[in-house]
Amino acid sequence: MVVSYLLLGTAALNLAIAPAFATALFPPIGVAVALTLLWGNRTLAAVWLSALLLDFSTTNGHTWWISAVIATNSCLSVALAVTLVRRYASFHPALTFERSIIGLMLLAGPVSCLLGSSLSVLLLVQTGHISADQLVLTWLTWWVGDALGVTLFVPLVFVVLAKPRSIWRPRFLTLALPMLISMALVTSLYSRVLLQHQESTQQQFFEQAKQVSSSFQFRLSRVIQQMQALERLLALNPQLTQQQFADFLLDYNWADSGVLAFDYLQWLSPEQQAQLPAAIQLRNFQQDTPPTSYAAVTLLTATASGDTSRLGLNMWSEKQQQDALDYAVVSGKISMTTPVRLQTGESAVLLFLPRFKPASSGLTEESGWPGLSGFICAVLSTDLLVDSSLKQFDHSNFHLTITELASHQPFHNEALTLPDYAHYLDWNQIWSFAGRSVELRLQPSKAFLDRHSALYSWYVLAGGLVLCSLLGIFLLILTGRSARTEHLIAQRTKELSSILDNANESIIIVDQQGLIERVNKETSALFGYEVDELLKAPVSKLLAILPDHRNHQLLQPLQLDQLQAWVGQTRELTGLHQNGEQLPLEIGLSRVDLADKHLFTLMLHDLRERKKVERMKSEFISTVSHELRTPLTSIKGSLGLLVGGVAGPLPAQASQLLQIAKMNTDRLTRLVNDILDIEKLEFGQLKLQPAETDIAAVMQEALQQNQAYAEQYQVRLTFNGDADPGHYCLYLDKFRLLQVLSNLISNAVKFSPIQAEVQLGYQIVGQFVELRVQDQGCGIAESFRSKIFDKFAQADSSDSRNNQGSGLGLNISKTLVEMMQGRIDFESEIGAGTTFILYFPLYPATHANPS
Repeated sequence: MVVSYLLLGTAALNLAIAPAFATALFPPIGVAVALTLLWGNRTLAAVWLSALLLDFSTTNGHTWWISAVIATNSCLSVALAVTLVRRYASFHPALTFERSIIGLMLLAGPVSCLLGSSLSVLLLVQTGHISADQLVLTWLTWWVGDALGVTLFVPLVFVVLAKPRSIWRPRFLTLALPMLISMALVTSLYSRVLLQHQESTQQQFFEQAKQVSSSFQFRLSRVIQQMQALERLLALNPQLTQQQFADFLLDYNWADSGVLAFDYLQWLSPEQQAQLPAAIQLRNFQQDTPPTSYAAVTLLTATASGDTSRLGLNMWSEKQQQDALDYAVVSGKISMTTPVRLQTGESAVLLFLPRFKPASSGLTEESGWPGLSGFICAVLSTDLLVDSSLKQFDHSNFHLTITELASHQPFHNEALTLPDYAHYLDWNQIWSFAGRSVELRLQPSKAFLDRHSALYSWYVLAGGLVLCSLLGIFLLILTGRSARTEHLIAQRTKELSSILDNANESIIIVDQQGLIERVNKETSALFGYEVDELLKAPVSKLLAILPDHRNHQLLQPLQLDQLQAWVGQTRELTGLHQNGEQLPLEIGLSRVDLADKHLFTLMLHDLRERKKVERMKSEFISTVSHELRTPLTSIKGSLGLLVGGVAGPLPAQASQLLQIAKMNTDRLTRLVNDILDIEKLEFGQLKLQPAETDIAAVMQEALQQNQAYAEQYQVRLTFNGDADPGHYCLYLDKFRLLQVLSNLISNAVKFSPIQAEVQLGYQIVGQFVELRVQDQGCGIAESFRSKIFDKFAQADSSDSRNNQGSGLGLNISKTLVEMMQGRIDFESEIGAGTTFILYFPLYPATHANPS
């Protein structure tokens, strides 16, 4: 942790702004908060040590105790952040809930970082490391940097270290990578903006520096020009007088040039020394030094104070002037002394321009310089020269230093120690002048740095990082929701997989193309295929439509459109085993609509055992029914003979008992016949014999056949035959239609009260005829509608029901009607009666065979 804290902190301080104590992004504080949340408070000691080493090693001027206090403040911020998050943010390392995420970012970031930044900045103000006018900016930068360090780097640390890894590992691509890319882009943008700012500021400052240098050199060149003019004047008039020399310089702009005086130094041989006027008294700088050579001031201009004490002064007698004079004679060019202190206390330099007799330049000291006439001397005040050179510039923007490089003596010194962030504005220029290398150096002033601070680039950085932070929070919330959803899906999938794999029924999931997506183990056992063999196979590989026994159609593979039509229904179909065996199955189908597709879930129930039981039951009933028919026929015939008087008159009581026995025998015979009909219908053994049938005639015949039965129950049968079918007829099995009508009429009679009426009728609606049987009974409850056509279905199934029956009639009737291409339905009202309606298609009476 210490190493990562130091590395990140050092890198972050590269983004710091003046006075370089604060940065707009400080990742170590975020790393410290994250690790303390994950590893506990034992990491606080490492946080304190890391902060101490970082502050002491990267910040100039901080003592150990200041660094220790700042490190303590950082620890307090981390401890406060962890305490607040654990107590108020419902913290969990998974960070999948919005409250936990937002609470962590708010409490650990902006709130907790107020403490450390405020205490540290106040400490630096009190110790004088930052001024009071820098307090607000430094504090704001420190607080923003710490807050962004938390909001940006806590999620990144969690991606690497937090648990459970199953939640955090996928967040690298969806959370960490976008955050890192966005931070890299913002940092790059900040660096570019800062570089552009620095380049612009540097260009502005350097342009001014060049102008200052040009102004300085221009004034020096004007001084040299004036010296050359004096040299030419003496060449024209070697006997120039003091007054003429002074008059020549009468209009000279002394204030603008920085020159204090122009003198003429005459090179004096011993003979010439004796010929000097009495007013010129030769003397050396040091009186105890015996004269050697003389370059004495013989012509001069008075200073502003009227001082003429230089007259007769031997410039050759002082070491600095001697070196410069020597260089001027040897080179034949202008020379300059190092800075000297005048008697007035001013700092100045002396410029010497040698004057030779014709064809005598370039003399050597060995020759005794017999061709040397003298020197034009300029006494130049560096301060006045600088002031005049800079008067057109805003001197508050910079500090100027002029240094002679060989001796490192400054001609003009305003040097200061630049802060590290301003070194790029340190400008210097070196040029050779009068035999010396001179450095001109300009450094920006504090006022200039304040006016050209990089605050707007800091705004770019801080604003961009705030957006990165908001992006991170947004992605953290999204990935948290996604993780919760995935966890819930995984849990539900595990639960459903457990249910699917352990279900006793076969379950198949089919996609919208009819391809199998998933099956359970029971499916593999039912059909004999391995699970992998069935995946992506068409469902028609396993399922087919039941053959139609009545029409003898071949077995057809199950199609997708049939699946869609069966949603929400229960159907029977045939399964295709791997070995070719056909399996009777019952299918329950449901549809699941997902965002990008539709799935069908098939629940298959194996009907082999049920079919086996039903077949045994049917065989038993069929056998019993057939075996009952013969004795029932004999019993029925014998009872009929006895009731008819074959054995003679019978006592009234015996006759009544025989009559009851005969009625129950008839009822038992009908039951046996119904059972046999059911058997034939189920096994497709009942054959229809369709023929043209007159509608009105068949209704009349049905009435006549059931008239006697109705009279037993004291119920009237009536027929409404007003409707005329015209040239239309029914094409069906008349005997089976009469059977259906008889079942409906007998039911209507049984459930009608005494003296009630059962009405038969029909009406033609388009190409269909509706045959109606209407009673005035108690009606059928709506809750019984879905069961009324089932086998053995009765509204009152108790042993005490008033109207006895097998419950097979309506089931047989429905099957027969559908076999004849018709449909059966009913209308009923409790207490008002029931109307059963048969719907059949009509055919032209001359039609021989509609098929």
